[in-house]
Amino acid sequence: MTLINDLLAIIPKDIASLLTGKLLGDANLNLQKGKRPRFYFSHSINDKQWAFYCYEMLRTFLPLPPPKYSKIIDNRVEQGYTEKYYVQSKTCPANDLLREIWYPDNKKTVPFPLLEKTLNKEALAWWYQDDGHLKKKQNTLQKIILSTDSFSKDENLKLIRLLGKKFKLQFSLDGQNRLVIYNKPQINYFLFLVDPYIHQSMSRKKSAIPHAVSPQPLYRRTTVYLPTSIDINHPTKYINSLLECLPVIQTKLTSRDNLDEFYKSVDFQKVLTTKKANTRGYQIRINQSSLAVLHTIQELIGITCSQIVFLCYLYQQNK
Repeated sequence: MTLINDLLAIIPKDIASLLTGKLLGDANLNLQKGKRPRFYFSHSINDKQWAFYCYEMLRTFLPLPPPKYSKIIDNRVEQGYTEKYYVQSKTCPANDLLREIWYPDNKKTVPFPLLEKTLNKEALAWWYQDDGHLKKKQNTLQKIILSTDSFSKDENLKLIRLLGKKFKLQFSLDGQNRLVIYNKPQINYFLFLVDPYIHQSMSRKKSAIPHAVSPQPLYRRTTVYLPTSIDINHPTKYINSLLECLPVIQTKLTSRDNLDEFYKSVDFQKVLTTKKANTRGYQIRINQSSLAVLHTIQELIGITCSQIVFLCYLYQQNK
């Protein structure tokens, strides 16, 4: 922890967070025997604006020259060459500390004590813009990928736990040792968290919120499936009473100030993983006043009517 405290003594914490996001992503420290380390990152020519933005954000705190253009002959690609912009810093005390923290054995290692202090939403957004991918199919969000295949499996499992602890994000590990989110509510939640920090040149990694998913049609009369553990005597009256908190939930889901706490206070995993075999169906009439808000929440997080009702139940229980 001494090294981390030393780093935070000479670099503002918000800039240390950006460096954390960058080093989780495309940045590294150039290490040459007998020489002090240099901070380095590069981006393809298509991401020139992102490279220059990162340079502008960091240049006051690290001795960075402006990005330089590079063209490399590469017969493996169709055009026969690749183009990029790269930044390599001069030496400085901050780089020396970053080297000790991130490369304790001359190999990049995820420094979890540092991440505990510096991995915030903006760092997550920088990591995502460097090494993340939003997969869509016909305007449907399918998954978010963070390319962590350069880290060990153990490190990635620890990253999953840390992201769950800090943000209530539910990543899993795919067959290529990458961090992945598959379910729509979590995809929308992730995009909502990082949206304020996505650079305009990275719009491909954004999604239109709240219109990110196509909701199922809602009707005044419908069947709601709830866990059998919930004792219900008068379904229509009881379920409509649960739905009275929908406007509060909608406010929390559309406010970045409240969204984090809401996801941490309600067990979304329980909402998403309850199996139909463990539920009982109730044919009810939904009050007209609740239908529009139900529809909006479906658009926001992409869950079913039954799951929204269960979410209302959990929210009221937590209150």
